[in-house]
Amino acid sequence: MGVWWIVVVAILAHTASAAVREYHWEVEYKFGFPDCKEGMVMAVNGQFPGPTIHALAGDTIVVHLTNKLATEGLVIHWHGIRQLGSPWADGAAGVTQCAITPGETFTYKFTPGTHFYHGHYGMQRSAGLYGSLIIDAAKGKREPLRYDGEFNLLLSDWWHESVLSQELGLSAKPMRWIGEAQVTLFLHYY
Repeated sequence: MGVWWIVVVAILAHTASAAVREYHWEVEYKFGFPDCKEGMVMAVNGQFPGPTIHALAGDTIVVHLTNKLATEGLVIHWHGIRQLGSPWADGAAGVTQCAITPGETFTYKFTPGTHFYHGHYGMQRSAGLYGSLIIDAAKGKREPLRYDGEFNLLLSDWWHESVLSQELGLSAKPMRWIGEAQVTLFLHYY
């Protein structure tokens, strides 16, 4: 009886400390200057790159994603996260979910680890649909490793040619190679 009571208390304590982090995102194209040259980027709520998600270990992430793209589907893949109990939230178009059609909203709900997210449909990652997902230790818990600080950095290839033109070239017969990226973006998050 005593062990059972300890297990119940531990589960309730964990549940009480975990939070639900809820976000409402709209994805659309906009003009931006990722490398000091104007180009078309994908933005989440007008922001490029997408917003950083901060949460604590054990929290649940809920993202209501609305597709504001005029002519293409949309999904987001939560890179490196094992979607145990939530396989529909993996964001692999045609594999674990159908693409979100223009004007529609899909809700992702899962418990994450520290990784990043990115568009997983067509050339959307190349258009800038990505961001960081940072999970800190739960309240009252210590990080398993000791360190002096952290510096969150995303690296991304960037082409000056639009993603629509890149996609056309890659799917043409014969294929037209888009070449190497013109720039590597170093994106620092706080």
